[in-house]
Amino acid sequence: MGNNLSNKLKKSTPSPSINMQEDPDFRFINGRRYHNFESIKYPLPNDDDEVDRLHQQHFLLRYVWQRNFASPIKHVLNQKGTKVLDVGCGAGSWIFEMASNYPNTQFTGVDISPIQPTEIKPRNVDFVKANLLNGLPFEDNTFDYIFQRFLFLAIPKDSWPVIINELTRVLKPGGYLELVEINPTPFQTGPVTDQLFSAGDLRQRGLDPEIVYKLRSYFEKQENLENVIEEKNKLPYGPETGKLGQAAAENTRLGFSHAKPFLQKDLNISSEEYDNRLDIVVKELREFGTYHDICCVYARKTQFSY
Repeated sequence: MGNNLSNKLKKSTPSPSINMQEDPDFRFINGRRYHNFESIKYPLPNDDDEVDRLHQQHFLLRYVWQRNFASPIKHVLNQKGTKVLDVGCGAGSWIFEMASNYPNTQFTGVDISPIQPTEIKPRNVDFVKANLLNGLPFEDNTFDYIFQRFLFLAIPKDSWPVIINELTRVLKPGGYLELVEINPTPFQTGPVTDQLFSAGDLRQRGLDPEIVYKLRSYFEKQENLENVIEEKNKLPYGPETGKLGQAAAENTRLGFSHAKPFLQKDLNISSEEYDNRLDIVVKELREFGTYHDICCVYARKTQFSY
C-alpha cells in the first residue's frame, strides 16, 4: 500500500522547531507536540511521528475501500473550476493524492494545525487554518464537493448536527457531502486489547463513539440534503487479511503509543507495562480476528435550499 507520494509526504512535512515550542497553538508533553486548545477533544499529537501514522492510515483506508471517494463526482472533478474542501485534512494525504489525480480541480484543506507538507504542494492545493467547531471561513455555496473523515475524536457528541449543517451551508446546490467514520470499539477482541480500547472513555470526554451508526440519520434530518447513501465496510486485523491486517495492527499500535500520556494515566500502570501491553495488543488483533466497523455516508445538496 502507498506509493511514491507517501515517501514525498513524509520527507516534506515541516519538522517542529524551537520557535514552534513557543507557539501558543501547541503544547509539549514528554517531548510530543499536541494541540493547545481547551475546546479541542483530540487526544493524539500532531508531530512528525503522528503525521507518518496518518499517512499510513490513509493508504490503509484507500486499500480497504479500493477508492478515495464514493460520491458520483468523477466527471465534476475532471472539469475546470471545480472546488473541493477537505475538512480536518490533517497531514494532507487524501488531498495531495486527489489533487494529483484531478489537476483541473481546486482543493482546499482545513485543519486547526498547520502540519501539512509545503515543499511539494501542488498548484491546485491551498490550506486554511481554522477550527471547525467555530464555523468555516467560507461563503455559502462555495464548494462542489466536501469530504471529511475520522473526526470522531475531535467533534463533541452534541455538535454533530451543527457541523453537518455548517458543511451543507458551504456546499453548492447539487454538490455532494461525504463523511467517513469508524467505530473506535472493535469486535472480537482479546483481553488486553479490550482494556486499552476501553481506556480514556470517549463518552466522559463528551465524544460519541457510536457516531458511525448515526451519520445517516443526521444526513436525513438535514433538510437540504437528498439521496442519502450509506455504505458499510470493515477494517480487519485477522491473519487471513495478510499484509493489510499487519499494517492495520501496526497503525493501531502506533495510535496507542502516541496517546500514551493520556491512556497510561487512565490505566494507572507504569510506562514499561504500557509498552508491554502494546506488543500483546498487536498479537491479539491478529489472533482474535479483530475488526472495526467503518461507514461512509454521502448525499447531494438540493438545488433549492429551504
